[in-house]
Amino acid sequence: MGDGEPVLIQSMTNVSTMDTIACVEQCIRIFDAGATLVRITASNIKEARNLKNIRQELSNRGYHFPLSADVHFNPSIAEIAAAHVEKIRINPGNFARDDIQGPFLKLLAVCRQHNTAIRIGVNHGSLAERILEKFGDTPEGMVESAMEYLRICQQQGFHNVVVSLKSSNARIMIYANRLLQMRMIEEKMDFPIHLGVTEAGAGEEGRIRSAVGIGTLLKEGIGNTIRVSLTEEPEQEIPAAQKLLEAAYRTNIGVTGKPTLIKPLETSYQRRKSKKTGKIGGGLVPVVITRFPEEPMEEQPTATEADYVFVSDHELINDLPGDRRYILTAESWLLEEYPQETFFPLFSLKDFTDYGKTSDVLNFVLVSPDETKQALELLKAPEVPACIIYLHETSDKSRKAFTTLVKDVSFSMPVIIMASYNENDRERFWMRTATELAWYFIDGYADGLWLDHPFADNDKLSATAFKILQATRARMTETEYIACPSCGRTLFNIQETLREIKAATSHLNHLKIAVMGCIVNGPGEMADADYGYVGSGRGKISLYRNKEMVKKNIPQQNAVEELLHLIKTNGDWHDRS
Repeated sequence: MGDGEPVLIQSMTNVSTMDTIACVEQCIRIFDAGATLVRITASNIKEARNLKNIRQELSNRGYHFPLSADVHFNPSIAEIAAAHVEKIRINPGNFARDDIQGPFLKLLAVCRQHNTAIRIGVNHGSLAERILEKFGDTPEGMVESAMEYLRICQQQGFHNVVVSLKSSNARIMIYANRLLQMRMIEEKMDFPIHLGVTEAGAGEEGRIRSAVGIGTLLKEGIGNTIRVSLTEEPEQEIPAAQKLLEAAYRTNIGVTGKPTLIKPLETSYQRRKSKKTGKIGGGLVPVVITRFPEEPMEEQPTATEADYVFVSDHELINDLPGDRRYILTAESWLLEEYPQETFFPLFSLKDFTDYGKTSDVLNFVLVSPDETKQALELLKAPEVPACIIYLHETSDKSRKAFTTLVKDVSFSMPVIIMASYNENDRERFWMRTATELAWYFIDGYADGLWLDHPFADNDKLSATAFKILQATRARMTETEYIACPSCGRTLFNIQETLREIKAATSHLNHLKIAVMGCIVNGPGEMADADYGYVGSGRGKISLYRNKEMVKKNIPQQNAVEELLHLIKTNGDWHDRS
């Protein structure tokens, strides 16, 4: 991997590593789906030794793909596993305490002997104490945690190395990997990078959150291997990953060439300062726009209904329900007087600058990438309140033009991104929209999002737009679930548990709730969750509030009910409206 080779797709087993046949059969399903590598947990000496039997059985069945062993806490486990698989993954946060040199040099010697690769896999939620004391749980801390080990590899001439910086927060994951790439360039390193968003969840939410993190970086030229971590069967991660690669490269999978970094790359979040215009910009959360739906609109708006509705057909205007904000074509808006606070015109750039009449409250101006320079000249200080609707195009030229627009300090108009798609495959649509559009919000540039599709349901378009904004941490409108994909350390049915918790709490859109398979990464990776449900042993669950364990070793059959009781007793519950 690396140096222009195709981006590799991988996944991880979630059955017991001691169940050789179940593990082998799951590996086969993952490989048959299109993965190149499978990771298997090795949490103790017995599991590390059983990797030999798994490797042999796979070979007996004609499967000679590489395996990776996931090792935590004990360097001796890593040394045993290194003799049986093609790669081992260690976590700098728990591989060794203060003396990393001795144990790591010993492991390098074993890996050199067996020609085994190493993944230096940093998790945002499990940084070592010495890193936390100096850097906090920041992207800088994640990078330094990896660099400690990479410098030793470089000094020892050991180059069979992959590095990963993962987080359940896609924004932190993106900033950490950008910073890592820059730091490696500065220190003349060129190790391949594995990309993934931990605990992404399931369904549309899990795919969008993964695409926001992974897809953004791939489009910027960062990443050599990926995993889309879903709380579903591992083989279902593979087609999602394949579609993500299609979205990132817009070409046949595997034909990637050697990527070139797109610059500039931000490594910390700062919202672009824009002038508040109507209810847009000025630090307000990004708005969502959709076109007028074919089905009748509900009388009362829902929590995830678009903030503005575009009505292209003049004949529909008189039948519109109240309590909404509407965008009309300039031609329709100019025909007669409409309420200023609820109806707003959409102009082309030329029509806006040649206008004879505009809204005193808010005007929308459509600008294409080719009109960027002209827009800067004409709209730096408009005399009337206006907001740009910027037409997104997939080419890098579009991104460069947009950067020119928003980086001009004399330009302060709010900007809404408008993007049209025609994918019929829902998964491909999610991957493409999140991959292409997340950057505008990850770096705090845009003030709104307008998704359009000629055949898609209006409510579903709004839902996808809101999920992209939530995954980029730009606007929170739903309960956020931080759910791990599980592995051999998970001793309960995490997929069913997640569904049960979602069914009971999906209306609590002010909360982040974590559902974690085990205590190895669980408490750390769910650090910014309000509540956590974490496997603590066979049939046992521990509950967390923020970072504090409040109930330990609850019987699994009572744990969801106990979680709901905990939310209620802390005053965070409200009944569905």
